Amino acid sequence: MDIEDMQDDAIDILIIEHEEVTALFEQFRGLSARSKESKKRISEDICSALSVHALLEQDIFYPAARSVLKDADLIAEAIVEHASARELIGRIREMEPENELFDATVKVLWDQVTRHAREEEEKMFPRMRKSTVDLVALGARMLEYRRVLETGPGRMPAHAGVAGDISPT
Repeated sequence: MDIEDMQDDAIDILIIEHEEVTALFEQFRGLSARSKESKKRISEDICSALSVHALLEQDIFYPAARSVLKDADLIAEAIVEHASARELIGRIREMEPENELFDATVKVLWDQVTRHAREEEEKMFPRMRKSTVDLVALGARMLEYRRVLETGPGRMPAHAGVAGDISPT
């Protein structure tokens, strides 16, 4: 199912995005050393998907979570993890697949993203489901923000997610 056609709540959207990024990483991992062009294309798809996902979380989901969970450490750790991912995304985008560190950098990003997603799904999301936050309305805001980031006049440039303030909003 396409995320844009969903009526699900914010957590469902984020989990689907986690699954989509996992599928991209799996595609990358399945490529041979000779598949340089495919590696570059898929790595850019990974970087773009993660950049948008991180902005959705940081600008919309985490502020809502912060307001009801009262767990500053959980949110702060997630924000720092995003900063680390942005750094790796920047490196990947600047590298070519011929670089001997390219595959390793993508793998490290994959390891960090996997850990981050697992923590969200096991710790943050269950607590958010029990909260008073209207997750359907939050999901609708996230989808609208995604449209702005991907297609709107303020469309996110390819390098977005490389720089940026990691301070909480």
